[in-house]
Amino acid sequence: MLDYALAHARAHGLGPVVVNAFYLADQVVAWAEKQGGDVLVSVEAPDVLGTGGGMRQAQSLLAERFVALNADTLCDVNLSALIAALDHADAALALRPLAPGETYGEVRVDAEGVISKLAEHRQIPPVGAERPGTHFTGVHALRRTLLDVLPPSGASCVVRQGYAKVLHERRIVGLLHPGLWLDVGDPELYWLTNQQVLSGALRLPLDPLPDAAWAQVGARQIGGPEAVVGGDKVKAEGPFFIGQGVVFEGDAHVGPGTILGAGARVGAGARLEGVVVWDGAVVQPGAHIRRAVVYDGFGLELSELLTLGTR
Repeated sequence: MLDYALAHARAHGLGPVVVNAFYLADQVVAWAEKQGGDVLVSVEAPDVLGTGGGMRQAQSLLAERFVALNADTLCDVNLSALIAALDHADAALALRPLAPGETYGEVRVDAEGVISKLAEHRQIPPVGAERPGTHFTGVHALRRTLLDVLPPSGASCVVRQGYAKVLHERRIVGLLHPGLWLDVGDPELYWLTNQQVLSGALRLPLDPLPDAAWAQVGARQIGGPEAVVGGDKVKAEGPFFIGQGVVFEGDAHVGPGTILGAGARVGAGARLEGVVVWDGAVVQPGAHIRRAVVYDGFGLELSELLTLGTR
């Protein structure tokens, strides 16, 4: 996910990049050291500092204008357009239409493009008609000086203690993002994101297909059964992705929407459809699995009730 976020930023000519870390910070630092000197890490310690506190701590590392985005989402937001919007604003938020059933806080923009309603946190009188039914994607461009309104230390929220505090100044604008925005924050969304990428619906700044030993997405074909141990015993239907070092122990069916991570093992007689198998995970012989995530010997079925069980 960090690789994709970094590539997204670089595709818009943004850098150096500052990565905010807390959980498994040592792994983030090790990753950053492999990316070149333009990737810096700011570590929150000993406590989580929140969306505002993290940026406030890293303020001295940030440019006068910068973009902030979350590494647990995949999207094709136009970061250059957000930066350009700062010619006439202190912050520009990428907004996405609320889909039916989604519970994100509603954000409204008035006729001048200024945010007039910021979820439940603040509302100001709009100029002209409002555009309702959108939410904040977590992707935004800011002037560094805006961070001065946040507490100088400790945890804070850039929305509640930053944007809401200065909303009345009419310097916070919203830009509608018409493309894809995929949150991988729970198993259902993680599975859906994999399916959207595999289908080609979301084009990523890094192409994942060249990492496959054998893959088929639309008209694109990577490798073939000869590149996979036991591949000659497999019936495969696209789109699918089979990683390097995957082993098939016997005949198997790889159905549409299946992703097999590097080093995964698939037992004889297994049938998979719409299944994401993590690197090194094992699919037991004879298993029939559909629409699931398989990891470390376990599987998570995605149904109305999420159930965890051995596979």
